[in-house]
Parts: sequence; structure tokens; C-alpha cells
Amino acid sequence: MAEANATSPDWRSSLGTVAIVGAGSLGLAYAAPLAAAGARVIVVARTATARGLLDAGEIRLEGTIERRVPVVATVPARPGVVSVIGDPTQLSPVSVVLFATKGHQLEAAVAEFATSAPEASRDAWFAGMQNGVVKDDVLSAAFGADRTVGAATVLGAQRVEDARVRVAGLGATYFGEFGAGSSVRTTLVRDAFVGAGLPCEIVADVRSLLWSKFAHAVGIFGVSALTGLPTGEIFRRSSLVLAYRSLLEEVEAVARAEGIALGDFPDLPVRTNLAGDPRTMAERVASTSAISSGRPSFSSMAQDLAEGRVTEVDQIFGDLVRRGRRLGVPTVRAELVNDLVSGLDRRV
Repeated sequence: MAEANATSPDWRSSLGTVAIVGAGSLGLAYAAPLAAAGARVIVVARTATARGLLDAGEIRLEGTIERRVPVVATVPARPGVVSVIGDPTQLSPVSVVLFATKGHQLEAAVAEFATSAPEASRDAWFAGMQNGVVKDDVLSAAFGADRTVGAATVLGAQRVEDARVRVAGLGATYFGEFGAGSSVRTTLVRDAFVGAGLPCEIVADVRSLLWSKFAHAVGIFGVSALTGLPTGEIFRRSSLVLAYRSLLEEVEAVARAEGIALGDFPDLPVRTNLAGDPRTMAERVASTSAISSGRPSFSSMAQDLAEGRVTEVDQIFGDLVRRGRRLGVPTVRAELVNDLVSGLDRRV
């Protein structure tokens, strides 16, 4: 569960510079509020993306959170603006590195960062905001387990243009130490997020959190990618909630074999959704899901398929299937989704 830690001393003077690797919807949805609240933020983007952001002159968030924050090409970073660079070798010293790339881009981004910016990030710690659990294996292998912090997010956003992002829901972002839950560094970053208007929690059992988020991603991605429906509509149809639940059950079985218990967290009631008779649970969720008056929100995998982009299917479903095989746990539903979505995203 989440921990109720006391806030740190002024995080603005203690946090240091935050580097966000990846300028997609999530990276920009973090960068703009953090910089506006007084953090020093550098976004490391691909060259063409960096050029597009700099040409736009600002990051513009709309929807659940409204921000317009100037972007500059200069480092070191300063509060109130977001520094944007297209070359990691230009990075000035940073204390926190958040990887916000898509899951299938993470390994290449980590390898480039580790090669190009070792001195600038010598005293930094690292966290991956991708869906799934393989991301932490990648970060630990590159930077060391002691410099890797567990992280997950339920923030929902979609990039409309290079520098414009529509935020459908802030959800919550979570951090936690793999060995000890909270620490000075997780407290500082939590306070920075909260100060920026981004809901954030420190969790005591970060592995339970990560696997619970993994389970939710497997469930909602599997249903949304194959139906093309928005998330809200999925949870209003009991038959689709039942399909979601069946995928949760497969993740729970693999997690149990790994010695991890799934739990309930704000915006992630996974344990509750696994309790009791599946059909009763599906009918309850469908009957209590509110009809949204705002724009429909689609999962990132459904967005990627709809827009002809490569998906994270291997980092989500492929990883679960491989773990299940290694542990002798059947994952037949996840394997079917893996095969179907893999075939669909190879159209690009």
C-alpha cells in the first residue's frame, strides 16, 4: 500500500535536475508541470522531435491539466522553462533520470544514454515509466540495481501535435525503493510531483505495485487493442470486463509463482477486481462505471494500433508469456492476444 511520508524540506533546492528521456505524451505531461512548479527539467528527445518542440516554442497541455511552458535549447536547465536537447552528450549534470519512452524503445534509449551521458548522470538514479516489469531489468543491468527505483503511472495522455498534449486523466504516479519502500530520493521526487499538481504516492511494496499495474495493463490492453473501444466503454460492458478479469488471473498466477502478491492501489484496484465470482465482479463493475461526458480515453496500445505505430506487445504480452513458460504457468489467453496484436502491428 501507499506510504504517508512527511514531506521533504524544500524540494526545489534539494531535488537537482530531472532529465526526462522521451518527448512523447507522458514525457511532456511530466516536464511542463514540473518546470512550471520550479523544478529544473531537461527533456532528451530524438533530433527531429527536439527540433519540433523548439520550433513550437512551448509545451502546451490541455484537458485535465492546463499548462503552457516555454522550451529552450540551453542547458543547464532553469525553473519555469523546459530545456530540450536532441543529443545526450549535451546533457548537464542531473540527479534524476526518468525514461518515458515507449517500452519497445527503452533498450535502445538506455544504451544510447549510458554511452553518451555517463558523466552527466554519474550521481543520478533512474526510473522507467513504461508499462510492464521488464523495464526494471533493463535499467538495473545498465545502471545497477542500487541506482534503479521502481515507478509506475496511471496518467493518461495523448500527443496531438509535436508540442501539444491532451491529458485525459492525471491518475497517480508511484515510486518506491525495491528494498525499502521510501527514501530521501523518492520523497523528494514525490514532493516535486505533488507540488506540480501531479498526484504521486510512495509505495512500501513496489514489486506488488509494479505487478499490479502490469496486470491492469495486460487486461485493459488485451481488450482495448482487439476491440478498439475506449477504456470507459470497456468497463461498462460486463462481457468485456469478464475478458479483462480473465487476463488479470493469468498475470496473478505468474506473479504468485514469482513470489509476488498483487494488491490494491489508488486507481489500481487489482486485488478487488480479482476477488469473488468473475461474473458477479464483471456485472458489479459494469453497473457502477460512470458514463464520461468528456472525450473518450483510449489505452496507449489501442492508440498505437489505430495510428499504425509499433506497439509494446512484446514488452507486455511477450514478456508475460516467456515468464509463464519459464515458471511452468499457462498463459493461453495472453499468448493469443500476443499473437493477434503482433500480427496487427506488423502492418506498419
